[in-house]
Amino acid sequence: MQVQVKDTIRSYDFKPMLGREDCYVEGVVLERNAIKECGYNAYKICVTKDVFDGKALTEGRSTSRVGAVVFVPWKVSFMEYQGRIINLSR
Repeated sequence: MQVQVKDTIRSYDFKPMLGREDCYVEGVVLERNAIKECGYNAYKICVTKDVFDGKALTEGRSTSRVGAVVFVPWKVSFMEYQGRIINLSR
């Protein structure tokens, strides 16, 4: 998957499946490989949308990540699957 700085990506917290609502963040890529900051291969993003249990969490709520800078690992050792990260810009 091609991801560039300024692209918008979606990263799922859990694999989407029937009977379970989606959980994910969307955000603008600030850096493609933030290994120096977080210690692993990751995208550094500014969160523009935060969805938990199928519901959008808004900025200002204590549980919302909207407006926060987070690190999205390229691969995870547990629960990795095709499509965990989607480039919404392409």
